[in-house]
Amino acid sequence: MSGEHLIFYDGDCAFCYRAVQEILKADEKKLFDFAPLAGETAKEILIGPNARYAKEDSLVLIESYRSSGRRFWLRSRGAFRVYWLMGSYWIGWLCFLPAWMGDWAYRLVAKHRHRLRFGWERPEFQGDRFLP
Repeated sequence: MSGEHLIFYDGDCAFCYRAVQEILKADEKKLFDFAPLAGETAKEILIGPNARYAKEDSLVLIESYRSSGRRFWLRSRGAFRVYWLMGSYWIGWLCFLPAWMGDWAYRLVAKHRHRLRFGWERPEFQGDRFLP
């Protein structure tokens, strides 16, 4: 584990896999760790009052996930917050807008994301930034 923040993603989604690859390329400071929403890490972290996040059909970003001051971000706000944390403020500032402003587009893409295959076969991510 090397990152300060944790991104949960749909491990059965080609579109999500591509998004993780893009974040890995852009994340020069190695700020993020990654874990599938259906994985063991999600079962350990997304419990109790945070269990509702495990049921989200969305990217789930946990900012400062190793601290007691965890902050959860979902859907469009989570995606934009990733940009903000990486220093891409030109698009990251959108994480401060109300969720309804970006979530309609996020939900539209999320609804059809499993159709976007990109010639994909389910890969296995490896490395210290990927949690089970």
